[in-house]
Amino acid sequence: MTRTVVVILAVVLVLAALFFVLRPDTPAGGPKNRTFDVSIEDGELSPDEISAEEGDTVALRISSDRPMELHVHGYDVEREIERGRETKLRFEADLTGRFEIEDHETEKELGVLQVRPG
Repeated sequence: MTRTVVVILAVVLVLAALFFVLRPDTPAGGPKNRTFDVSIEDGELSPDEISAEEGDTVALRISSDRPMELHVHGYDVEREIERGRETKLRFEADLTGRFEIEDHETEKELGVLQVRPG
């Protein structure tokens, strides 16, 4: 009887250890705050693609070598950018898809915002 109890306890302990070692990572879950430092030089956005998940709060810290009006399509957010001065743009990524980021004055695409389903 004692031997059976010891074997059962050993099996339970091994199974519990395997569960903790082999279980898949639990997702971090929930929206995140995502901050991106972006620069615009010679009409080019760097990085040229920004990725987030649905529900995240996206914050862009933007610097540019010339004044412009930055526009994120789909979200209809715009911000005047001054040359040589950091400008912040913040919004909730509540739409999924691929959205152009453009210089609104020249209508030139500078980059894209990719929002994946959360």
